[in-house]
Amino acid sequence: MSTHYPSTPKEAEHTFKLGRAAFLGLTAATVGALAIGKTSFPSVSLLPTSAAANGFTLYTVVDGFPGFNPRTYRLTIGGMVDRPVTMTLDDILRHPSVTVTQLYTCVTGWTVPHCHWTGIRLADLLNAVQPQTAAQGLTLYSFDGIYTESLSIEQARKSNVLLAYHLNGRPLARAQGAPLRLVVPGMYGYKFIKWLDRIELVPRPISGYWEVRGYDRDAYVGRSNNGLFGGF
Repeated sequence: MSTHYPSTPKEAEHTFKLGRAAFLGLTAATVGALAIGKTSFPSVSLLPTSAAANGFTLYTVVDGFPGFNPRTYRLTIGGMVDRPVTMTLDDILRHPSVTVTQLYTCVTGWTVPHCHWTGIRLADLLNAVQPQTAAQGLTLYSFDGIYTESLSIEQARKSNVLLAYHLNGRPLARAQGAPLRLVVPGMYGYKFIKWLDRIELVPRPISGYWEVRGYDRDAYVGRSNNGLFGGF
């Protein structure tokens, strides 16, 4: 399998318009949070960090969408492991690939059906690095320099959890997390960390970027963030 990534990714266009659906979703989130007494609900900056493509609203917590150089990009997996690894894009693309199809659900209320994600099983990479017995969590880092996420070791070992580089048969766009993002079918989209370049095995899962701001760490749709939207 070969995938072409331009050496100078095109700057994604930004939009300063907030669609009605997104507005209603965010409003419902705020009201729901107040109703259930959350004291640190996430604040979402909409300028200039939201855009839309192929049914997705594209969020970022930094100004713009970070780029990468495919020749120098590296994914590192370390921490509490016996065999830490560093992978180039070629290493990643040579690895046996898996495709999962899943409804994508954003915690703000919108969905995208039949998303075909292709990438590497995270469980396969964990087998390769040989986590130590005391390692019960993963912390994942974005090269935007700010965003983080976490999984338990049990969640990470599920066979449909991927580090994805294709969406619907095409390489991820820069705005959608190129070259690599986490995919956790069944969880809300905020767990699908974009621009992934580092994974650390740790003693226990920690709260990621949005979780310290009020969202649930275990983000399974229908079993977390209860009461925010009354179901959707």
